[in-house]
Amino acid sequence: MTRDDDDEGTLFSLSNTNITTDEEFIATLYPDDPTQGSPFDTGLANQLTPQFKRLAAFQGDYLFTGTRRFLLEHASKTQMNKRGKSTPVVGMYHTSDLPLWFPAENSTDFASPDALINFINTLDPNHSASSTKTKASQAVFWPKWNTPTSNGSPSLLTLSEPGLINVTSENFRVDAIKYLLDLLLEEALSG
Repeated sequence: MTRDDDDEGTLFSLSNTNITTDEEFIATLYPDDPTQGSPFDTGLANQLTPQFKRLAAFQGDYLFTGTRRFLLEHASKTQMNKRGKSTPVVGMYHTSDLPLWFPAENSTDFASPDALINFINTLDPNHSASSTKTKASQAVFWPKWNTPTSNGSPSLLTLSEPGLINVTSENFRVDAIKYLLDLLLEEALSG
């Protein structure tokens, strides 16, 4: 069971705001279009420099999303957190989902911690150790990552605004992430 935040690369890109031109950036897999950068789904907002959102998308994929996808080709449970997009500049940044997994004592939303506890005890986030049935109070059934969606892509449990839980397809930035994974594997094998 793994997880990523939608905008994993934003915090790490704050130290690279000196990269401001195409010539200073990698390939065409991450287009020079801020609406396709991270924080994702925020349009032109949060564009600190001409390359910030592009670099944040690259770093999130290179350091987190790509390696998670590689791992999950051999594993089964995952989720993507898209909550908290209103945080200026960084969107749904690295570790910002921790309150979902470890909520305040007065919280009534225990879907994430319940799934985590179930997984620790039974290796299945949908079943508790005290029951052989799927937990009836669970907001959505959490499918295995390698369970194809209607378009053939792996299933991804997605926590969205405002507090919505959906099963979506993990079919975003496929070519770019494959390219980065190939580079990582080439580097690992060479040395």
